[in-house]
Amino acid sequence: MILTTILMNGLFYTLICAVYLLIIMVTFNPRIWGYQDYPDRVKEKVAPQSRKERGIAGLISFPWFLFLLAYPLISTVLLERDLGGDIRFEVAFLNIFFMVFLFFLVDLVLLDWLIISKITPNFVIIEGTTSDDYKDFSSHYKGHFFAFLPLIFVCGLLALLIVIF
Repeated sequence: MILTTILMNGLFYTLICAVYLLIIMVTFNPRIWGYQDYPDRVKEKVAPQSRKERGIAGLISFPWFLFLLAYPLISTVLLERDLGGDIRFEVAFLNIFFMVFLFFLVDLVLLDWLIISKITPNFVIIEGTTSDDYKDFSSHYKGHFFAFLPLIFVCGLLALLIVIF
C-alpha cells in the first residue's frame, strides 16, 4: 500500500508539473519562461529579460511553485493519516523525494534534453537566435546537477517537519 501510494503520488505530481510547464512553453514567449535556463550562447545573442518579462514570469510561475511545494506536503500528510496518524521519517522522505526526483528527471530528460536541445521546436527559440544555439545541453544538466544536493536537503527538511508536527 505504501509503495503504491508513493508511486501514484509521484506520477500524478510529475504529470501535473510537466504538463503545466509544457503549456507555459507553448503558450508564452520563451524570453519569459526560458531565458534564465538557456545556454550562455543564447543569452549572448539577445537582450536581458525586461522588468515586464520578469514580472510575467513570476506571475505564471506562482501557481506552479505553489503546487510544487504544497502537493508533496499535502500528500505526505494524507499518507500519514492513512497510516493511522504516525509516519516514519524514511516513509515521509521517500514519498516527497520520489515525487520531486521523478519530476526532476522528466524535466531534465523530456523537457530540457528532448524538446529544447534535440527537437528545438519554434516555440522554444528566442527571436535573434537559431535552433543550433540550443543544442548545448550542458547548461541544463549542470543546473540539475547543482540543484540535486539542495533538493535532497529540502526533501529531508519537509519530511522532518511532517514527522515532528
